Amino acid sequence: MTPSMRKKLWIGGGSVVGLVIIALVAVPSFIDVNSYKPTIVSEVKAVTGRDLVLDGPISLSLLPTPTVSVSGVKFANAPGAKNPSMVEMKSVTVKPSILGLLVGRIDVSEVTLREPKIVLEINAEGKPNWEFTPSVAEAKPVAPKPSSPKPLSLGRLTIDNGTLIFSDSKAGISVVAEKANFSASVGAIDGPYALAGTADINGSPLKLDLAVGSKGGDGHNAELNLQAGGGKLSFRGTLSELGPAARVAGVTSVATDQLATFVGTLVKLTGQPEPALPPLLAGSFVFDGAIEASQTAFAAKDFKMTLGQDSGSGSVSVTLKPTLAVDGKVAIPRLDLDKWMAAMRPAAPAATPPAAPSATPPQAGDNRPPAAPATPVASGGSMLGDVTAKLALDIGEIAYNKKSVRNVAVELDARGGAVAVPKLSATLPGDMVLQAKSTMTGDAARPSVTGEFSLVGPKLRETLGWLDVDLAAVPASKLQKLSLKGRMSSSGGNVQVSDAVFELDDLKGTGGVAVTFGVPLSIVTSLSIDTLDLDSFLVSEAQKKPAAPSAPSSAGTPAQQASTAGPSLGLKAKVARLIYNKETIQGVDVDVALQGPMLRLNDIKVANLGGGRLAVRGTVAGYSGSQPRPDVAFNFEAPDMGRVLKVVGASGSSDLGAVAASGGVAGTIEQLTLRDLAVNAMGQSVKVNGTLAMPGAAKGAPQSAGYKGTVVLNGQTIEGSVDARFSGKPVVNAELRATTLDLDSLGGGKASTSAAARAPARGQPAAAKPIDTAPLRSVDGSLKLSAATLTSGSLRLGNADLAATLKDGILTVQHFKAGLYGGTLALAGTVNASQPTLAYDFKGDATNLIVGEMLRSTSGTNQFGGPVKVTIDGKLNAGGITVRGSGSTADQLKASMAGGTQLGGHIFVGADKTLQVLGTAATGVAGGAIDRTLGNLLGAVGQKGGVGAGNLLNAIALVLNRFVNHDNPIAGRIDIAGGVVTDKGLTVQGNRATAQIATRTNLGNSTTDTTINFIIAEDPSAPYLITTARGSTSSPSLNVVRGSAKDPPGMASTLPGASNILPGQQQAPSGQPSRSPLPNIPLPNIFGR
Repeated sequence: MTPSMRKKLWIGGGSVVGLVIIALVAVPSFIDVNSYKPTIVSEVKAVTGRDLVLDGPISLSLLPTPTVSVSGVKFANAPGAKNPSMVEMKSVTVKPSILGLLVGRIDVSEVTLREPKIVLEINAEGKPNWEFTPSVAEAKPVAPKPSSPKPLSLGRLTIDNGTLIFSDSKAGISVVAEKANFSASVGAIDGPYALAGTADINGSPLKLDLAVGSKGGDGHNAELNLQAGGGKLSFRGTLSELGPAARVAGVTSVATDQLATFVGTLVKLTGQPEPALPPLLAGSFVFDGAIEASQTAFAAKDFKMTLGQDSGSGSVSVTLKPTLAVDGKVAIPRLDLDKWMAAMRPAAPAATPPAAPSATPPQAGDNRPPAAPATPVASGGSMLGDVTAKLALDIGEIAYNKKSVRNVAVELDARGGAVAVPKLSATLPGDMVLQAKSTMTGDAARPSVTGEFSLVGPKLRETLGWLDVDLAAVPASKLQKLSLKGRMSSSGGNVQVSDAVFELDDLKGTGGVAVTFGVPLSIVTSLSIDTLDLDSFLVSEAQKKPAAPSAPSSAGTPAQQASTAGPSLGLKAKVARLIYNKETIQGVDVDVALQGPMLRLNDIKVANLGGGRLAVRGTVAGYSGSQPRPDVAFNFEAPDMGRVLKVVGASGSSDLGAVAASGGVAGTIEQLTLRDLAVNAMGQSVKVNGTLAMPGAAKGAPQSAGYKGTVVLNGQTIEGSVDARFSGKPVVNAELRATTLDLDSLGGGKASTSAAARAPARGQPAAAKPIDTAPLRSVDGSLKLSAATLTSGSLRLGNADLAATLKDGILTVQHFKAGLYGGTLALAGTVNASQPTLAYDFKGDATNLIVGEMLRSTSGTNQFGGPVKVTIDGKLNAGGITVRGSGSTADQLKASMAGGTQLGGHIFVGADKTLQVLGTAATGVAGGAIDRTLGNLLGAVGQKGGVGAGNLLNAIALVLNRFVNHDNPIAGRIDIAGGVVTDKGLTVQGNRATAQIATRTNLGNSTTDTTINFIIAEDPSAPYLITTARGSTSSPSLNVVRGSAKDPPGMASTLPGASNILPGQQQAPSGQPSRSPLPNIPLPNIFGR
């Protein structure tokens, strides 16, 4: 071929290629792919029932490779979903495979999603948002003849700065993956697969590299590398298949500086809240070993593991089906238990009020078994009850409490509900040796276990010192050696040591040990002792050495500060007779358990403690710390408390009598909750419910104290708060409230026998006891008291309100207000105790006191008589009340009393007409009737009535007539000077009659000399009737005499209705006594008791 021809061919060929390239570039411009948008949108709507929005244009290019792209893609979410869009993408670019197109197959070479946001949601009903509801019914075409499936191939999927949100409202799971940049490929349905990239999932960075090969004879080769939370996890092995039933086998390695952070991050990646992991997992962690895992089994073989400074090796396998089986062997050269327990030390509790005590007060004589204490697990059964297990643990050395436990070896063989211990050995400080060996024999389904157990300590004091047991109060010759030997058996997946004989020095007894393989591990020791001479184990006062001073510390040892994750150590002890203080205590029954810092008092009973009984239940958290937190309930009964105090060696009065106490206490010494705390002693009873705060009490010197709650004292319920400050001069502030408060009941029932013994002999006057004013000077404070009803004897006050302050011995009552006899009482004043002599000064008013209410309160009624009723009522006012005085004894206070008040108001005496017509002998009816009616009164004063115009009885009837059935104004003043009450112009004005009252009542010696002169208008020159009361105010001598004033002219006609009664009309039949219509009116004691 000539060069010119060759040149033409090149030119021709180049022209063809150029035309093809021009066509490939130009053809997309002639195809309007955006015209298909409505069709695409409607088809998506028809298939899914949701809207598809394509905001941007669809672009198509054929060079350099075929590419279709679209921007502004939005796909609507399900109705009611949290987010409006299920999918939002800035742009999507798809590149099909040219080779696939040439062979008639659509394969995707590359898909790129820019800034996609994909929202996957499951609502509260469990319905996912990726389930679609077509908007129209789709025609079902005739199924074509099946053909060979064409494998799916995705060359590469690229996600650029994507966001994935997954939430499951029903399961409470939420996962948010942001800044996702991943590259993935799918060769075929059965692999290979590849995924690599980074993302921030729930705020935690994640780097992932996963490769799964095509399926081969052994399944799929798999390799995983993951970095998250400061740790790395790698796996290289095989997957038997793709799916949840896959079996995984391979080599795994884990390395992290903070195991807790690494595990917490992995949990957060799944959408679960980060767990609260034990602090001991905060250290570094390394694991290397072969693992096998499936849905029914897990095994770690020939692994090596390091956690912090401790390391171990071994193999462990767990099979879940058909029954749980565990097989493992682990060796640990050295375990620093002190460090582990220090890492598990709980943080200091917040200063919040404790919960109310949960323990129910036991009965002192209750012999029922106690309720099981709360444990961290729901069931108290053994984990080995239905497990087949073969475990071996060898630890060369355990560092605990700064000393070593050596040669620890434990082997367990469990099957059929029985547990054998082929080997158990350990050497504790003090050369205490623990040894046990048991074997399993018999039927494999129901085997039996037999063996021997021994615990022998020749240097018991050294062992107890290692356990921080204070032996200062125990004689050096005691607690020297211990021996416990018994037979081993097993049932229910637990291990028991029965028929054990123990020897503690010369003391012998029987007992046993029960080991429960639960969470936590439980070890309970049982002891039974006939007689325990506790005195022999206590150093006498003469032998005691002064304790060396030490700086206070709240840290405690690691053993004391361990969390409740440790084993539970229990003690059940029965002592028939306990000798203490040379006294015998009988029936001591103790059931306690110790788990970390938690002491559980399951049941503590004493049947005879100096004749008394005691029962205690509850818990004490942090029992060995500076602020133990008890939550206990107790019940105590003693017929003779003095004898109980003698038995326990405490000082106190020998005549306390019977004492009973019960209730619950919870919290710390600085913050206590008191629940139904009741004490009955010496005729007094008190019951308390509330909280008591004493900041600083843990250091021995509380700076303040505060109580809030209720106190029931002798049946009187008082509610409120009391706050006290102890720095400097004590200050006590109280705000109290009561519905009904009986002041007489607050003093209790009967006086103590010691008080009776100190009473003066008969005939000897009691010596005046000086008033001690020092207590009022020793404290400052304030009191606010309100009571709906306040009573003392017959005195009844309503809505009482008291506000008072105490400063430097001066008690200032700002106000005392109350309702009294239907009226009001208001007082204010001071009590000055700044000197040894007490002084008081009060002022006030009493208004609208209803006389009827007063009589009903003091005498039970204000209506007197039988056939004839007399009702006494009215209102009294006492204005400008002043009372003051001083003295060092109660008698001096009364003798020095001074003051007075202005009286006003009116008295109303109501009677029926029968009383009004009586009072004249002329009617012929008064002689017998009035004599019987008023005979009891005149008999008391030595008077006898008869018939006649001047008859005393007629005079009394006339006077009564002048004061009945209308208001009788009362006016005048009462003064007090030197403890003597006198009057000034005190009168009661009746109808044409006046009662003039003159009194001189000595409050110091409780005597009175009171005269009431009744003056009638017809003869005001002299009293018409005179009544007197003289002598002791508690039982005065009463007298009534006729004055010198003349009877009113026509006396009979002056009595209303007298003309209606003719002589002889009211006479009783012959031989029968006359019936008096007049009432029998008792005279109330107005002078006090």
